[in-house]
Amino acid sequence: MALDRRCLGGFWSENQWHQELQDPQQRLCLGSVLAGSGELVGVCSGWMIVDELQLMLVLVDPRCRQGGLATALVSELLSQARTRGCQQATLEVAATNAPALALYRKLGFTTSGKRRRYYCNGDDALLQWRDLTNF
Repeated sequence: MALDRRCLGGFWSENQWHQELQDPQQRLCLGSVLAGSGELVGVCSGWMIVDELQLMLVLVDPRCRQGGLATALVSELLSQARTRGCQQATLEVAATNAPALALYRKLGFTTSGKRRRYYCNGDDALLQWRDLTNF
């Protein structure tokens, strides 16, 4: 919850976090902690639906950004999803979120569509897709 508050101002409720962490058969959730302190500084989660991973959330503590943590977390999540039989991965990202778009582009995602005014602030969401069969 503390990492969520630092990164997104408390985007998910405590109940939503509990749900995210309770079903390891359909949900993947990875975290990264600081050596020594054990403080959670990164989280990546996704839902596996049939043969698709829907990437739900990537959080990296603002103090730890630009160090490759998000790339490592998402890469590992994609790898685990592929091992579990997922053939593709999808996600939605704000069209104005340049750092996230750069991350997903680096990891092989391409834009496959757009949802106009999807977010509360009026931003469009870009639908991103990646084939996992060659991951």
